Amino acid sequence: MRFRSSTVGLAALLAGLSGAWPPDHSQSSPPARSVILLTLDGVRPAEFFGGMDSTVAAFRDSSGIGDSARVWREYWRATAAGRRRAVMPFFWDSLAPRGMVLGNPADGGSVTISNVEGFSAPGYLEILTGSAQPAVTSNDPVRYPFETVLQFARRKLGLGPMQVAAFTSWQNLRGYVSSRAGDIYVNAGFDTVPEPFNTPGLARLTTLQARALPAWDGSRLDAFTGGLALEYLRQHRPPLLYVAFNDTDDFAHLRKYGRVLDAMRAADGFIQDLWHTVQSLPAYRGRTTLVITTDHGRGLTPGNWTDHGRETLGSAGIWAVVIGPSTPPGGGAGLAASQSQIAATVLTCLGLDAAEFSATAGPPIPGACRT
Repeated sequence: MRFRSSTVGLAALLAGLSGAWPPDHSQSSPPARSVILLTLDGVRPAEFFGGMDSTVAAFRDSSGIGDSARVWREYWRATAAGRRRAVMPFFWDSLAPRGMVLGNPADGGSVTISNVEGFSAPGYLEILTGSAQPAVTSNDPVRYPFETVLQFARRKLGLGPMQVAAFTSWQNLRGYVSSRAGDIYVNAGFDTVPEPFNTPGLARLTTLQARALPAWDGSRLDAFTGGLALEYLRQHRPPLLYVAFNDTDDFAHLRKYGRVLDAMRAADGFIQDLWHTVQSLPAYRGRTTLVITTDHGRGLTPGNWTDHGRETLGSAGIWAVVIGPSTPPGGGAGLAASQSQIAATVLTCLGLDAAEFSATAGPPIPGACRT
């Protein structure tokens, strides 16, 4: 995220802090399908599919690892499958077999970006609009005039503005997720919760998030983003929810490889909480698709794994996951896909006609959501 830049345990904290949220009666009955989109900023396919990279971790200068004994003990295993499971155990044990996992070079698969920039804002706009947007050439906090998949879905499903929500760690995403302020509910950076949806406990939580000393200005820790998103999900049942995490990218730019792995494991804890929450709620159980991906790749060597952008080989390589009631289990191996297909896939999984969204957007990932 920082290129060209201008939960585990939090569910328990929220349960102790927050009271009951006021109900949102803007939707009398839930749609037949729901989608939760999650992005993990700047996670390389190397770590997602192969866990700890020994070529990066081997040397203090290239990895920035402080306690090397801890990192090797917790994350090193003899096989790629073992290493990735050490980083994201819930995902690989419980979720990956249920759906499509795309972009693993080891099985001949690939997911690539369509934009030429290879950093965050162009990646997020491609994810959300289904197209590379040549006008997006910086990470400046700009609101772009492109309708996003979040806005389109809200309009086509006839939902109220609080029924499509985005919770993002990075504050600049506020302008990327929607071309018009107020079209959807956005909680970005260090935002508080507006009245009448706030409670004393949630107000306290939003105070604590500002005291938690994140790695960078303008980007709160993912634990708070995830905790607020889970509480919103429980109380308001949005048919479309977007959660954007950023710790992985922040620690990579700081050259703290051990913390990148730690952040991925924490994200796995959030995914576990999210999945269990979805299964516990009749409005979501059996009708919800998870779409998980990243905005860009990173460099491939011990010297440049922290970097990304036009000049950094590896920035175009990403990955994607689709897991839902209409997604074939065990799929995705050997397939080639594009970041530009994420938006149409989200719409198809919602039961909408993706062809109505944009003439330039990529098509849905084949087979990801049976209609």
